[in-house]
Amino acid sequence: MDIYNANCESTTQLSEIQSFYNDTTIFLTGGTGFMGNLILDKLIRTCSGVQRIYILIREKKGKTTEERFKELFDDPVFELMKKEQPNFLEKITAVIGDCALPNMGIEEKYINIIKDEVNIVIHSAATVRFDEHLRIAVNINIIALQDILKISQNIKNLKAFVHISTAYSNCAGREVVDEIFYKPPITGDKLLQVVNGLDDEYVTRITPSLLGEWPNTYAMTKAIAEGEIMTYGKGLPIGVIRPSMIIATDNEPVPGWINNFYGPTGVVAATGIGLMRCMNADSTKTADIVPGDYVSNAVLACAWDIHNQWKERNASNEMKVDNLEKETLIDPPIYNFVSSRANPLTWGEFSALNKKYGREVPPLKAISPILLRLSKNKHEYQILCFILHIIPAFIIDSLAKLTGKKPLLMEGYRKMHKFSKVISYFSLKSWTFNDDNTRSLVQKLSKLDQTLFRFDLTKLSWNEYFKKHVIGIRMYIIKDPMETLSEGRKWNQKLCIAYYTLLSILAATFLLILYGIFNLFI
Repeated sequence: MDIYNANCESTTQLSEIQSFYNDTTIFLTGGTGFMGNLILDKLIRTCSGVQRIYILIREKKGKTTEERFKELFDDPVFELMKKEQPNFLEKITAVIGDCALPNMGIEEKYINIIKDEVNIVIHSAATVRFDEHLRIAVNINIIALQDILKISQNIKNLKAFVHISTAYSNCAGREVVDEIFYKPPITGDKLLQVVNGLDDEYVTRITPSLLGEWPNTYAMTKAIAEGEIMTYGKGLPIGVIRPSMIIATDNEPVPGWINNFYGPTGVVAATGIGLMRCMNADSTKTADIVPGDYVSNAVLACAWDIHNQWKERNASNEMKVDNLEKETLIDPPIYNFVSSRANPLTWGEFSALNKKYGREVPPLKAISPILLRLSKNKHEYQILCFILHIIPAFIIDSLAKLTGKKPLLMEGYRKMHKFSKVISYFSLKSWTFNDDNTRSLVQKLSKLDQTLFRFDLTKLSWNEYFKKHVIGIRMYIIKDPMETLSEGRKWNQKLCIAYYTLLSILAATFLLILYGIFNLFI
């Protein structure tokens, strides 16, 4: 059996992590999402000794689970996998389910299969929308975790359970976040009773008061979910990884691959097409971002480490305590996976690098040149929004109405300003995330595993990364292929001429008005 390394070279040597996954069966939730895609690809390509991967899939947008399963592998992220492992479908099985339903909507026969066959559980499923309705966020982010933990309690040969949380789950009311479990404000069961006892409209009305210091329903429900691990995950070989803001891949399997608009990605995409010209952000604060492939590699390494720690603790306690006491002695490991300590980047640097490389590959779909001003002052930001967003949008939409076309910009800016308000919580503050467990994990890896499962952020060059980042957003988010680059550059020149001509006209008009007013008083 050939094992492929990170450089796609064949080798006969199995690394420690590859050996861990050899002949195992994995249950992956969230396999159709961004992180799930990357984890699935990495497992099939690099851990080809995996016996089977069960992925949870639900119906969505009128498509059956079978249709979604077939379409899943049409994405460019799986092209390398299909080339290296053409028989990949023999190892992947879809499990029909839905995290929003009781027992995750999984049929009893599949639950029995999971209990009998699965060795590793990777819980990636979550609703990551910051403004998600609280009822939906509770069911998907909390109750689904409870359900999979209950199922896992009966798995016969469980080696590791990895829960993917977020570094921001415990950011409310504190400046330092350690790799420990924090006491949640309420249990998942009690919060479920609250939302189930009220209609949707009333839940929406009281959500701000329920959130308290938490910035959104996503962060709060992920914090409460971590508390459920201490209740429903007792006695399991379980651990939690908390990534910060996940953005496009660095190298694997496709440089710059991204398939969503969340977080900083939405900022760069909107700036790239000339829609976003100002952002409510403090240029000196840390932009805690991590590439998607680094996160997927870290997740797979965490499972290996969780299993090793579990074995060591069980062996050391074998002759000391009975099983009940043993459970209380095991503190599940938590891994804060962040860039702020290992390789810090400010929002000012984030903006500068994206503008620098964005101007080298301007999209043909742009409506104005790439311009982005960061302002930490709320009132200054609102003035900038009015001048740089609202006025141009009003003029263009008015012209659209006069020509019989549908006005779109004002509505687009309404949505974008709502998004900007949500992300400003993270772009105006910085936190200290202690990541000793993650750094220790890097050191535990052999040289081969450090190459195969690269997630050491100290070795990441942000300068090189953002070259790939903006190209990836151009290709996969804006949907503008690199074949249009020459046309895009010509179009960008025209936009620059038009933009600065308009600025000159407006400046001249303003000066003439001032001159006229001055003459009135002479």
